[in-house]
Formats: sequence, structure tokens, C-alpha cells
Amino acid sequence: MTGAGPGRVVILSDFATVRGGASKLAVMQAGQLTRQGVPVTFFTGDSEADLPAGVDLVSLGGRRLLDQGKLEAAIAGLWNRKAEVLLRDWIASNDTPATIYHVHGYHQTLSPSVLAPLKRVRNRTVMHAHDYFLACPNGAFFDFRAARTCNRQALSWPCIARNCDKRNYGHKLWRVARQTLQNRARSRLLPEVGTILLHDGMQRRLFPQGGGGQVFSIANPADPMLANPVAAERNRALVFVGDIHEYKGVFVLAEAGRRAGLSVVFAGAGQDLSRLREEYPEHHYAGWQDREGLCRILAEARLLVAPTLGPEPFGLAPVEALLSGVPVIISDEMLLGREIETRDMGRVFRAGDSEALAKLLAELAGDDARVALMSRNAVARGRELSLSSEAWCAALTEIYERLLEDAGRDARA
Repeated sequence: MTGAGPGRVVILSDFATVRGGASKLAVMQAGQLTRQGVPVTFFTGDSEADLPAGVDLVSLGGRRLLDQGKLEAAIAGLWNRKAEVLLRDWIASNDTPATIYHVHGYHQTLSPSVLAPLKRVRNRTVMHAHDYFLACPNGAFFDFRAARTCNRQALSWPCIARNCDKRNYGHKLWRVARQTLQNRARSRLLPEVGTILLHDGMQRRLFPQGGGGQVFSIANPADPMLANPVAAERNRALVFVGDIHEYKGVFVLAEAGRRAGLSVVFAGAGQDLSRLREEYPEHHYAGWQDREGLCRILAEARLLVAPTLGPEPFGLAPVEALLSGVPVIISDEMLLGREIETRDMGRVFRAGDSEALAKLLAELAGDDARVALMSRNAVARGRELSLSSEAWCAALTEIYERLLEDAGRDARA
């Protein structure tokens, strides 16, 4: 694609600081574009900002829903009128035919209300599906009560009737109301609006009956955790990196380690850390680690285990491990699983099956030759699952150019 690039990119994100995967990518993208000389406006609901120099900030100065009073959060989370008005006024005063709008996230401070003003610029708008919130009320297609993947059609009567929420059924119904408002607002952007997926496999859940408009797939960016890849067969540590939450399969992994007689290093924090430590004291709990700490842990890793119970579209920790030469054992609910196994960079097990995982751990703990082969394959082919930050930004720019070319053609018609 060699069309004209954007004259400005407006990034919409709940947060202007790094508070998770979506906001991390939004902030990183702002920096990449600014370094390329592309003007960036960062539209956020956050009261704090940690953005690269040169980025224009437009902020509501608000707080995430969890930090608000219940009534305030319930109303603002459904439809934040202030966000709608602020974005509408900005578009009216600043929009040009070369301006692109990139929506990274709006469920924690902005709300679906920001979709309404985008109707007038919908052919220059892309929505980034970092999760399943475009279709599923809880954003994960996961039944937190049953601790398994949910295959109900989103917003069908069986979906609405099922109490699958982390908190309670009342909160589930609130999520259903928000989803209904979101779907209505998004329908007014279709079919012109673009949607970016992290993996092709997301499409069957997000748009099972089609009608998703223009859909693109771009793998997330990732960099090796270690400057020099390890020879994993020389290491002994079995490692988990991430949020210590039941959904992430940490109890399955802890039980598997116990059955195999192997200790696991859990690097992370989360709501289930205390219970996990109490029930499985034989494992090592490193707590939250900065990048330097994670590098020390990964340098001693033989295997990284990603036992997530639900259909996670992308896993940063597994990809960073592979790029560092560490093979990965991954659950079959994670979309990267098949690609990792077919490239012989790791092994897949059935999500939630601690016995199967225990057998894999025991097998690979004693098979240096197999681990060595997977480690070499990870170094050679791990990049096939992700992009560098520069390549990721270039892929986004290609989409922008296509949208601008189509919008210009429509304007001339």
C-alpha cells in the first residue's frame, strides 16, 4: 500500500498511562507515530497521563469505574455523556479528511458513548478488539461461575439468563445493558468501520454470523525478554508469568506441579494469590516483578506454562518466552496453542486438565533432548507469532492508508 498516510491519528483509550495490555499498546503507538512525524491526539477518560512528548492530550480527567461510587459508576459506565460531548466537539472543531480515529478501549472510563460521535467519521475509524467485549458482556466468553469457556451466543436468552459474572447476577444484567447500548451504537458505524483482531481465530466468536464490517488481523507486538536466548534444556525452573487469578489456570498448574512432584515459580500478583499460596505452599511465589526481575526468572526457565482456562486471543508472556528461547506449555483454549505446537516450540494440553498437564511437566522435566529442540525452534520461529513494535505500527499505517483511500473514493463518487 503506497497511499497517502494519515494527517493525524486520534487514539481513544480509557487510560493515558499503562494499566494493562490495551493501554500499553495505545501509549506505545502514540510514541511510534510521533517519532515518525505523524501528529497524534490522545483522547482519554483518565486523570493521569504518561505520554511521549509532542502528543496532544484531550482528557475527561475522570476515574475508572472501580474507583467511583456505585451509582456514579453504574450510570457513567453505561453511557458517559461528558465523553460523548467532548469527542463530538473535538471532531466538529478539528476533523479533517486525513484524520484517522483508532479506538483501543472505552469500558473503564469512557463508555460506549464515544461511539456515537464517530458516526460522522466512521469510514476513517478502526476499533481494536483486544478482547471479546465487542460481542460478549463479560468480555471473555468465559463462565466465571463454572470456570469454563462459554459457547452460548452472546446476548441470546440463554446468555442473559446465565449468571456467569465474577461478582453477581445483578452486575451481569448491568453488563447486558451496556452491551446492548454498545451494539446499537456500533451498528451505526457499520459496515464502514474497520475492526482489528489480534488473531484470526477471534472472528468466529465476535462475528459468528458475519456482519463485522471490514476486519483485519494484526498480531500484537512483542520483544524478547532476554538479550540472548537461553538453552532451555540446561535450566530446571517451571515458570508462570501473569495475573494470579483462577481464570488464568493457576490452580490447575499448581495441582499439576504437585502431582508431578515439581515446584513451579509463580511470578505475578492478583486476587487469588493468598489462596493459591495457602493451598499449594510447596511452590515458589515471586510476586509482582518488573522487567528486570522477569528477566532473571526467565533466564533460569526450562519451560513457561500458560494454563489459561478461557479463549484468550493473545498471550504476551508466552510469546516473549519463545523469543527468548524458552518453550511453552499452553492450554488448548489459547488461540496461539496450535501455532506453537505445529512449529514444535511447545506442547498443548486440554484446558483445566491438571492430570494431563502433570504428565507433560514430568515428561519434559526429564527430556533434555526434546526441550533443546523446542528451545531452538522457539528462537528460529517465535517471531512468526508476533511483530516488532515498528512492524506493528507499519501494519496499522497500511490499514489507515486503505481507509483513507476508500474514504477519498467515496467522497469523489
